Amino acid sequence: METTKLTLRPSKEVVALAHQIAREEKTSITQIFTSLILARRHLHSVHKKLPLGPLTRAASGLLQMPAEWDYKQEMEAVLEEKYGQQP
Repeated sequence: METTKLTLRPSKEVVALAHQIAREEKTSITQIFTSLILARRHLHSVHKKLPLGPLTRAASGLLQMPAEWDYKQEMEAVLEEKYGQQP
């Protein structure tokens, strides 16, 4: 596989952790990054192929939300109530 250079700018803590993991696993940071990306891609493709179960299929479409309902605003409100105001 042909390689190319990629510049990332993680925090110093993340870089130190990456070096520690690479040492412990006797591998390179490049290999860790490559494995992570390929695993994420595989996981994404597996989730696309999973069929819905019969109960989920039967429940799908039962609730109709109002057109003005905003999922993101609703989740923000729920999380703010649970965890408090985030900076």
